[in-house]
Amino acid sequence: MANSKEKSSAAKVTKQNRVHSFLVRITVACFSIPGIFSSIACDEKTNIPGQKQTTTFSTSLKPVVETENGSLSGRVSWAGPIPTVEGFSGPISPLSEHASKPRVAWPNPNAPKINSDNKGIENAVVYLDAREHFTSSNANFPPVEVETNHFKMQVNQGGVSSPVGFILLGEGVDFVNKQDFFFTIRARGDAFFSIPLSNKNKPVRKVFTKPGLVTLTTGSGQFWMRSHLFVLNTPHAARCDKDGRFEINDIPTGKHDFKVWIPSWKVMEKEIDAETWEITRLEFTPSPTKKFSTFIKPGSNSSDQITSFELSDLQSQK
Repeated sequence: MANSKEKSSAAKVTKQNRVHSFLVRITVACFSIPGIFSSIACDEKTNIPGQKQTTTFSTSLKPVVETENGSLSGRVSWAGPIPTVEGFSGPISPLSEHASKPRVAWPNPNAPKINSDNKGIENAVVYLDAREHFTSSNANFPPVEVETNHFKMQVNQGGVSSPVGFILLGEGVDFVNKQDFFFTIRARGDAFFSIPLSNKNKPVRKVFTKPGLVTLTTGSGQFWMRSHLFVLNTPHAARCDKDGRFEINDIPTGKHDFKVWIPSWKVMEKEIDAETWEITRLEFTPSPTKKFSTFIKPGSNSSDQITSFELSDLQSQK
């Protein structure tokens, strides 16, 4: 039978946003390689006293000034009371053959992971918001593997397992099922496909040809299994550690726009199986982002100029 949908009214979503509004505070500093330099709200003049430059000549005999690349470091932290995010209860599958089995407590897949000591937001994402493709010689992303195991979905990259991964436009991701259970990976957002993972431990590779944010869920009803892939034009992005700290290296000099992103945990819509009345899929409100601009420049002294700013609601900024 066809699935029925249970939608929250617009008024209810608005009320939830007021009740659960939060503040995210981001502290950012820039430094060069080598040496540390200030970035936020700094003077954007390109001729900097003491800046190391190398002048080369192109075939048109016009001089080209090559400068050292820089780096961006900082910390993303929570600026309000830590929210309590409720989970869900259900069987391992909404299908009728599993509906009578014991119910299990499943966490909200987008619940923010906030350090209780310093309020740093683990797995928050900071990335260069570049519309055109450019690369740096010394920067790249490690290979990505999306794994399903123990009824969890996680992204394995660079020795870290998390809900978030990064790839460059045109690169591929390996999807692999490591348990004896049939899963279908469902991609939505800036990619649209489904991949059946019927063979245990046999990777299926998918190449991404469109930049943007891709949300991965299962097409087999495990609504709590969820992860995200950022398909980017540049290799300049970072996932925050357990203290909310991040570092992005080898950024070309000049003024750049960055975004800070965390997923929304507020449920906007539930899809219910018509036979078992179990949840099969969740849709969340738009994820909050914060924009900021930074001028990357080498050759400054070691003093840092630090700026913090806040995000006060769950509405993403386009």
